[in-house]
Amino acid sequence: MTALSDGAGRYELNDVVALARDASMSTSYKPALLKALIRIVRERPAPEIPLLRIGAEFVKLYWVQTVMFHLRQAATLRSEPEVVRSIRNVADVHRVRLLANLPDEARLRLERDMARILRINVLEAFHRSKPDGMAPLFSRLVGSDFVVLPVGAVQFIAAHSSALESIANLWWARYLEKVNLLAPLVIEKVERNGAQRGSLSRYLRILREIDEPRCFYCGRDLGSVTVEVDHVIPWSFLLADPLWDLVLACAPCNGAKSDTLPAPEFVERLVATGARRSRISLPPGFASAFLGRDDIDRYYNAALAVEWPSGWSPPAGSMLGA
Repeated sequence: MTALSDGAGRYELNDVVALARDASMSTSYKPALLKALIRIVRERPAPEIPLLRIGAEFVKLYWVQTVMFHLRQAATLRSEPEVVRSIRNVADVHRVRLLANLPDEARLRLERDMARILRINVLEAFHRSKPDGMAPLFSRLVGSDFVVLPVGAVQFIAAHSSALESIANLWWARYLEKVNLLAPLVIEKVERNGAQRGSLSRYLRILREIDEPRCFYCGRDLGSVTVEVDHVIPWSFLLADPLWDLVLACAPCNGAKSDTLPAPEFVERLVATGARRSRISLPPGFASAFLGRDDIDRYYNAALAVEWPSGWSPPAGSMLGA
C-alpha cells in the first residue's frame, strides 16, 4: 500500500517527500514533529495525540542531539531555537548527560515547555509546503491540548512508518549539515536513539600491551587503580573507536573528562603517542595506531569549530608529570 485517500485529499510517500523538499527551514522543528508523530503512532495508533505526548517525544529526540552529540540546530549557539536552549539549560542545571538520570519533575517541566512551543507556530507551520491534493496529517482546534489525525493519516503512518522515518531523518540531517559543517556522520547521529557504544575490552587488552602503565592525563601509575579506555577526541563526536584516539586513563580522569575535548597539550601528547605506536607491530585485525599531526589537528579543530565543550584538564595538583 503506497497511498491512502481521505475525504480532504490523499496520502502518498511522494507527497511527504515534496513537503520536506519545499519546506522553509529556520529550525529543525518540522522534521522533528514528523518523526515524533511517526513514533507515537507506531506505539499507539490513535486519532488523538495530546500535545504533552508530542512534547515528551521532542524532549527525547532533541536531548540525544543536543546533550549526547552536541549537534547545532542553528548557525551559532546564540541563535539556537527555544527547544534546544531549554534542554541545554536543564542538562546544565542538573548536571546530567543521560535523560534517564534527569529528575522526573524537571523532565515533566521540559515536556510542558515543548508542548507550549508546539502551540506557538510549529503545528501551524508544518503543512505550509504540502503539495496540492495532499491531505493534512493532523489538525488542531484553537485552544485545544491535542492534535487530531484523520483515520487515513493514522493508517498511512502506521503502514509506512519505516519509510516515513527515513524521510524525516534525511530531512533533519540535510538541515543539520548546513549548520554543522565539520561534524562527522550527521545522518547517523540523527537516526540514533542514543549513544549506543560497543565494548572497548579488546582495546584495553591491546593498550595494556603497547602503552606505558600510566594515566594518559594525570600520569598516575595504573597498577593499583581502575583502568579504563578513553577517547581523547570524544566518541560522541567521531562515532568510532579508532585506535589512534584511544588511551589508557584512570577512572577519575575518564569520568571527569566525559565527552569533553581535552586541553591542547593533550593533543600534543596524543600525536607523540601515535608516533611511538607507529613503530610497534600490532596484532592482526587492528588498524594502524598512527595518525599524523595534521589529521589529528583537523579532527580537534573540527570539534572546536562546532563549539564542542573543550579545555578539560585534570585538577591542579593531580598531574604527576606524565
